[in-house]
Amino acid sequence: MLCKFAPQIRGDVEFLKTEVKVLRDNVENLESHAKLMDDSIKDIHNTLLPDIEEKISTEEKERLKLEYWGRKWNLVVSGVRGTPLAEMPKATDLYVRHFFEKTLEIPKERIEKMLFQAVHRLPGKEGDKEKRKIIVRFNSLIDRDDVLAAGMKLQRGSGYSVVPDVPPSVAKLRFNLLNERRALSSSEQRKVHLVYIKEYPFVMLKKKRSS
Repeated sequence: MLCKFAPQIRGDVEFLKTEVKVLRDNVENLESHAKLMDDSIKDIHNTLLPDIEEKISTEEKERLKLEYWGRKWNLVVSGVRGTPLAEMPKATDLYVRHFFEKTLEIPKERIEKMLFQAVHRLPGKEGDKEKRKIIVRFNSLIDRDDVLAAGMKLQRGSGYSVVPDVPPSVAKLRFNLLNERRALSSSEQRKVHLVYIKEYPFVMLKKKRSS
């Protein structure tokens, strides 16, 4: 009886073997394709993505450099008392010039010759309206640099400050660097100071030259 079905069984077995081989070949092809895809993804990750990331980083640095350059005529003055009510730019101008003369000790005749493109207070906390920060945009970089140099001589704890106006990301870095400096011992603090540079990241801590 079995002999009667043997040819059919052999045929079915051969058919199944063929099907298994086809399936095995398909699996191998899929695995090979998957490996090629994986290699392609790795190539993209290893070559194209770094290029794109570098390009984005470069463009971001260039954008930041343009913004930094556009602010270089500005100084941010802190601690100058004004009025708690809405303050007109003309009044702010007078407060700033008075501060330059009386606190920074810049000669009055020099201050009278200084021209400002704009002077205005920045928004501040509700309880600190009278001493909101002031942005001064100078016509002359010479005047700006002279005022900044005078501001650098202010004693710590004076309640006043004069700093360059910088983009928010640079201001954050400046804040972190100053905190790093404050964490040093008094003797080490005297050896380093914050400097502004023309290229990214635009601010850094630098060792002072030994005299």
